[in-house]
Amino acid sequence: MAKSDPAPGWPAFPADDKRTLRTLLAGLKVSQWWPHADLRAAQQAQLGWLVGWAAAKVPYYQREKWPAEFAARLAQHPGQFETIWREMPTLGKPELRALGPRLYARSVPPAQLPFRPITTSGSTGISVELRTTATTRQLWDALTLREHLWSQRDFSKRLGIIRSRKKATRETDGLVHPNWGAPVTPLFASGSSSAIHIGRPVDELAAWLKDFDPHYLLTYPSIMPWLMDHMAEAGDRPQSLREIRFISEPLDQSLERRLAEEWQVKSTDIYSANEVGYIAFRCLEHGALHVQSESVLVEIINDRGQACSAGESGRVVVTSLHNLATPLLRYDIGDYATVGEPCPCGRGLPVISQILGRTRNAALSPDGQRYWPTRLNRMRTVKPIKQVQYVQTAIDTIEIRAVLSRPLREQERLEMVQKTTAALGHPYKILVVPVTEIPRGAGGKFEEFLSLLPELQN
Repeated sequence: MAKSDPAPGWPAFPADDKRTLRTLLAGLKVSQWWPHADLRAAQQAQLGWLVGWAAAKVPYYQREKWPAEFAARLAQHPGQFETIWREMPTLGKPELRALGPRLYARSVPPAQLPFRPITTSGSTGISVELRTTATTRQLWDALTLREHLWSQRDFSKRLGIIRSRKKATRETDGLVHPNWGAPVTPLFASGSSSAIHIGRPVDELAAWLKDFDPHYLLTYPSIMPWLMDHMAEAGDRPQSLREIRFISEPLDQSLERRLAEEWQVKSTDIYSANEVGYIAFRCLEHGALHVQSESVLVEIINDRGQACSAGESGRVVVTSLHNLATPLLRYDIGDYATVGEPCPCGRGLPVISQILGRTRNAALSPDGQRYWPTRLNRMRTVKPIKQVQYVQTAIDTIEIRAVLSRPLREQERLEMVQKTTAALGHPYKILVVPVTEIPRGAGGKFEEFLSLLPELQN
């Protein structure tokens, strides 16, 4: 680490900017095998420094009392870092929206410039803009390559992408590019790639998938059942496809099984958030979802603020370790997840066994219990349905909003009600509401289950 580096720099980011993507990737290949205790110790050194940085440079934290309290208590009890850390307040999404530029640092080391704005997807209806630095963007690139290498992808093959694309780039939908682009191309020779906007009609997406015939596909889970159904009607399927990487939405195990059985394609998923970047992705050896501890601290805590043990579920609280431009300390991202057991692959990186989803994607049962519906994709067997979304409008009422190819017959409506009741496991009042479209949220995310109850808004 260069002497001019003002931070502990784990991974090291020298102020003289000599670190390259290649050397950072090489460092990550080593740190993944560190024992868990060593990873925690390195995180704690970075976190201690980061709190001091935020208190000195960020208007919001300059006015808060807790950074100084944290530093004072840690100086008195250096062996109680985790206990002291968890007693510090969390930063919620509503606060993040309200604070805005007050979370921006007044300056950062020159090597971390330029700033770039990044906007959250706004799946709750309100987007938030943050700043990233050269450091956070370089770490994102290195972790992207780590995920490719963990999965042992063959860069010489074709890469296809179905995701939300900005309007300015949609005119290039479906065009074939000579390589995979950054961050792969600077370090590896690669095959061709092509991308198409998720909002195009399913028949267009299916035609592109058949014609381009990628070996690897990046997309959202929610599009695949409808895409598979459409291609099955024509007796088609992509011939070269070997793996799908899913982003932005939880991957349902039934979809994973269907892809394996019908298309002989394996699946993997990536857990990330625009606010902090990559959170976790899977190892090839055992499919465990590993937290990317070099980039982010992930806490899964119960309603009392205590750390969950393996097998327990709780709120996901994250801290980006290296974003000096917009430090987010103990940010409650609005997700729920389950802690996993250590992975036999030998990596010291913690494991998340399941992503349950956001609070607004949870249901409330009539007796007041919160849970995440997981068996709702059976509706595709009802012939007229082209797309469907479940919306809880009251404690005892679920609306099935359905895009239909023709009006439902009474027997089909009853089948939808029965399937929904069986999947949810509670005696809700089920209403079938035909609609002309079900728009995706900003960023292309589709919410299969959505709660409109005030107590589940986030």
